[in-house]
Amino acid sequence: MDRSRIFVGSFNFDPRSARLNTEMGIVVESPALANRLSEAFNRDMASVAYEVRLLPQGSLEWVEHEVHCTSEPGAGLLRRLWIGFLSILPIEWLL
Repeated sequence: MDRSRIFVGSFNFDPRSARLNTEMGIVVESPALANRLSEAFNRDMASVAYEVRLLPQGSLEWVEHEVHCTSEPGAGLLRRLWIGFLSILPIEWLL
């Protein structure tokens, strides 16, 4: 973010990881390395990641190289059914 330091570790950006704090990592203070890493992300990320957009009606859309999908790419019917089932359980605190 600040192009002066990087964090290398296993932290997942979800409430469970933040609360349990079982991840490990190191902070490297190196503006040169942080700048190179930031430039690499800016250059390469668009070619290997989906852009997720919130549509006006409230649904999500995944975009990759001008291909628009209304369901998560790579998630087959069984996985979507399983996620739908899990979404009705009162386990949000685990997610």
